[in-house]
Amino acid sequence: MKCKRLLIFLSSVLFTLLFLRCNDNLNSNPDPGVLRIYLVTNPADTTIKIGFDSLTVTNSDNFTITIGQMKIYSEDNNYAKLFTNFSGYKDEEVEYNLLQRKQGKFVPQMIAETYIPPNEYKKVEFVVYPPKNVTIYGLTFPIEIPDDYEPLISLDHNFKIDQNEEYDIYIRFNAFHSITRWRDTYIFTPIFEIINEQEWLLR
Repeated sequence: MKCKRLLIFLSSVLFTLLFLRCNDNLNSNPDPGVLRIYLVTNPADTTIKIGFDSLTVTNSDNFTITIGQMKIYSEDNNYAKLFTNFSGYKDEEVEYNLLQRKQGKFVPQMIAETYIPPNEYKKVEFVVYPPKNVTIYGLTFPIEIPDDYEPLISLDHNFKIDQNEEYDIYIRFNAFHSITRWRDTYIFTPIFEIINEQEWLLR
């Protein structure tokens, strides 16, 4: 009987120690930071030449691209998936009209809002699917997709995510420099670049 009680006592002590150790490991995990990524249209790139006419963006125009499979890469080449909002859990392909304007200015499109482990990161990646057509100044014209089109966009950017801190990335899209005329067609070759927040605020 004494041996049985001793065995029960030792088992309970062992269980308690294991529980405390596991609980300590859970508590040692750092709190995540928050990463938001905004897609912004270059306000200096608003005109395209169609035939003999130079057309400028109006408030009713449309240049819709589809974005998905967003990731960031750490310095040790591990990656974290990005989602459009905090409740996201799977890859989504979302359409964004990058000519959307409000009070004469392009509206920044938030394409990612995600909790991220604290770490040092070096790269942002996502895929871009081009529009079938673009409307500018009321004129709609088709967009040609080249045979060698590569949808993956990879942008080098060194940044650090600290726990409980927020970090914003602004990616500028050069809408009409991304369209090249070839004879009677317009070919989509997207041009993106990461800019600092001050550049965007001073647009």
